Amino acid sequence: MKIVRVTAMWCMSCLAMKKVWKQVFAEYSDIEIIDYDFDMDTQAIEQYNIGKILPELIVFKDNIEVKRIVGEKSKTNLFQILEELHETN
Repeated sequence: MKIVRVTAMWCMSCLAMKKVWKQVFAEYSDIEIIDYDFDMDTQAIEQYNIGKILPELIVFKDNIEVKRIVGEKSKTNLFQILEELHETN
């Protein structure tokens, strides 16, 4: 599984999610995280059709987009989403 994570330095929700992401993603060693900055990586932002609400996580399985997670999520909610995606092989 691969996750494209889009954040911005000015995004308070992105800053708030850093600790949650660290805890959650530590449980999934098979997830590849690719980070993009909303203001710096304009080509990637266009390629992935990123909206105005950040943070945005785009989840891929076998190079196919399977889920977009937009905005702040609780640790519990993010665990639930990733568990559901892991179960659907």
